[in-house]
Amino acid sequence: MVLAAQTRAGLEWILTDFDRLVAGADADQLDAPSNVTRWTNRQLLFHMWFGQRIARTFIPLIGGFSRLPPAASRTWSRILTAATRPYDWINYAASAAGGRVVRPGTIRKWMRRDTAWLLRWAEAASADDLARGMSVPSSWDPYFLPWMDSADLLNWAPKHYRHHRAQLTLTHIGHEAPGT
Repeated sequence: MVLAAQTRAGLEWILTDFDRLVAGADADQLDAPSNVTRWTNRQLLFHMWFGQRIARTFIPLIGGFSRLPPAASRTWSRILTAATRPYDWINYAASAAGGRVVRPGTIRKWMRRDTAWLLRWAEAASADDLARGMSVPSSWDPYFLPWMDSADLLNWAPKHYRHHRAQLTLTHIGHEAPGT
């Protein structure tokens, strides 16, 4: 077993916690404002899933860039860094729109699918797979590092999730989480 137990536990916790968050929220709670964001709880839940989707997308991206000369991912990262303002707007608007349009049950299903995919990939990954890395636009997320390997990315997903979970104002949740 190569995957760190803490990493596995964080991803497994997301699976069960997100289900509980969505299942226990009524429409009024979902449409209430979140804490310290411009999103409603429903939109923030969409954004939390979107983070898992980004992690799932980054795994093959890291695999590809890690096989190229390091300058390739540095250049890609610089291009993405230059696009931070449009990215921030798209990140906000996509979650705002997605949270309005996509039903919570669908978001829940997507979160389950993407997190389970990350766990399956991680369990099958070799030490070399987990060590593959690339430069990333660290301005895009407070938990992104200038260079991240696949293991870093798998650890990023629960950090991103916990960060935004603490901003939810759903009345049926506590704010306990592994590693907090």
